[in-house]
Amino acid sequence: MCGIHVSVSSSKPADISPELKRCLCGRGPDHIATHETRLGDDDAGATHLAFTSTVLALRGDHVAQQPLVDPESGSVLCWNGEAWKIGNHDVSGNDGEMLASFLREALQSAPAERQGAILSVFRLITGPFAFVFFDKASRKVYFGRDRLGRRSLLIRDDSKQLVLSSVAGSAHPLWKEVEADGIYVLDLDTKEPLDTRERARRTITRLDWLEGEAAMDA
Repeated sequence: MCGIHVSVSSSKPADISPELKRCLCGRGPDHIATHETRLGDDDAGATHLAFTSTVLALRGDHVAQQPLVDPESGSVLCWNGEAWKIGNHDVSGNDGEMLASFLREALQSAPAERQGAILSVFRLITGPFAFVFFDKASRKVYFGRDRLGRRSLLIRDDSKQLVLSSVAGSAHPLWKEVEADGIYVLDLDTKEPLDTRERARRTITRLDWLEGEAAMDA
């Protein structure tokens, strides 16, 4: 069991509260790290993203440090799961690192095929999981839970930022559970600032687990 916390905002992200950090570390006591990046060169119009992961090491012969960042593409993976298989491939080592390698391969696809290749990787996973994956080149954040909802992932969308987290900490009326009915895509490829709930809501799309079914706005 690991912890995920991701924030997307139009200003530099605030630090995670001590209470919430304790909750996240309770899920992953072996490692904690944060990776920050931004889209846009102008501070006034930039979108800031902060990815925090806590890790409980159960798979492989070492602690796989997260977030899993690919320095070449700038992609970021936060993973909380137990993948038994990815397609026809049994997972014998660390599942997060194996998943990241499949995603790096998907990122080599042509631009028109890129999203489909990324979705195919997540659709091939057997086992319980929740994830957040950022494809920096296409400016998209993918997130979701396995079809049975066996790992937690919450979303909070307020006037300051959009947050995805494994835990909520103290009660907050805007926290909602991410439905386990598909893969969600937050599209940040826009010139408009991400600073309102309505703006964030318009850019999230739900894609079904079964390829070929219709996409729906979240």
